[in-house]
Amino acid sequence: MRAVTLCLLGVLAAGCRDSPMEVVLSASAAAAQGDLVAVQERFSVFTVQRLERHWRQTNVQAAQGWTTLASRLTLDGAAVEPQQEEIRGDYARVEAKAGTARRDYFLRKVDGVWRIELGAGPRFRRLAQAADESAAGAGEKPDG
Repeated sequence: MRAVTLCLLGVLAAGCRDSPMEVVLSASAAAAQGDLVAVQERFSVFTVQRLERHWRQTNVQAAQGWTTLASRLTLDGAAVEPQQEEIRGDYARVEAKAGTARRDYFLRKVDGVWRIELGAGPRFRRLAQAADESAAGAGEKPDG
């Protein structure tokens, strides 16, 4: 019994790493539970500042803004299911399943920690395109 418990703890510890998929999963789970503080913690500081500045300028209460944003991390109140991640330098894309639809979430690694960052999609796509062009020039098959 002790060996099984140790193995289970090892598997859980390995699964608790700070990966882009883990960040999206935890943000979505927090959103499904209505924990707006935990949702906000999964976003980059830059994104939080940008959003809250926008909400102030448009007379939206921060709580309402976070509630609306949290709803985009769920489907009918249930957490989305991250399916795959692709990392390009300090940027990542996580594809998540939301019912029958697929959603992309973009993240940026800041100070060694992955966080969701609104607006990171174009930078991720440029890095992916550059890597694909480099691979094609070297005669390799591009990823994705």
